[in-house]
Amino acid sequence: MPVMQIYERPVTLDRNVHQNIRISSESNYSFARSCQTAVIAAVEMSQAIKDFPVVFIKENNNFLPLAIFSLKQSNNLFVNDAGQWTARYIPAFIRRYPFVPAISPSQDEQMTVCIDEAANCINQDHGDLLFVNGNNSVFLEKAILFLQEYKTQTDISIALVKQLADAGLLVEQAASFKINDSQSFDLTGFFVVDKAKLAALSPESIYSLFKSGALHIAYLHLSSLDNLDRLVSMFAKRLAEAAKNEASAAPNA
Repeated sequence: MPVMQIYERPVTLDRNVHQNIRISSESNYSFARSCQTAVIAAVEMSQAIKDFPVVFIKENNNFLPLAIFSLKQSNNLFVNDAGQWTARYIPAFIRRYPFVPAISPSQDEQMTVCIDEAANCINQDHGDLLFVNGNNSVFLEKAILFLQEYKTQTDISIALVKQLADAGLLVEQAASFKINDSQSFDLTGFFVVDKAKLAALSPESIYSLFKSGALHIAYLHLSSLDNLDRLVSMFAKRLAEAAKNEASAAPNA
C-alpha cells in the first residue's frame, strides 16, 4: 500500500520569504480528502485503533504502522464534504500539516522544517505568525517541537516493529472487498502479524517482545483489523449516497 502524500508544494521554511505569512487556526481537513492512508507512531495506536484498521508497510527496509482511511486510493472516508474530520482520533501525520520535516542523512539527520505553500490555512490576514521580528514565533517553536517529537516517536516505532519482523511474525497480505455487483476494491502490499506464528513463539521470545512493548503493538494491530468491516460499510454507504444524489440531479426523461 502506498503512503499517501498531502503536500502539494512543500518548500523549506525561510524567515525572509515567509516572514509575513500566518497560519489560520480554523480546523479544515480538506487537504486530507484524498489521503487513503497515514503512517502513525506506535504511541498513537491505542487511540487510532478505535477508528481505523492499522497494518504495517515496508519502506526503505523499515516497517511502520499504517492507518487505513478508505478502500479506494485518493479517498478518505473520515473527511466529509465540509472538510471536517469525522473520526474520534486525528493522527499526528495529519495534525502536523502544513509543516513537514525533511531529514538530511548527510548532515547527521539534521531536520529541516518545510511548509506546504499550497495550504489553504496560509494567509497574511489572520492567524498565527511564524516569525516575529525575524525570530521564530511561539507558534512556530511549538510546531518544531511537534515535528521533533514525531520523528522521535517514528524512530521508536521502527525499532518496535522491527522486533516483530525479526521474530518472523510479519507476513505480506492482500485483501479484496466486494461492495456491490459491479464494484470491488483491493488492498495490497501490506503486512500483518501471523496469529499462528505468534502463538508458536517460545516463552522466552514472548517475554522479550512483552518487555520491549512490541507485543502490545502486535495485539493492538490485530484488534484493529475488525475496523476493515467498518470501512466496507462506510464505503458502501458513501457509494449509495453518491448514486442517490446523481439520480436526483439527473433530468427527468
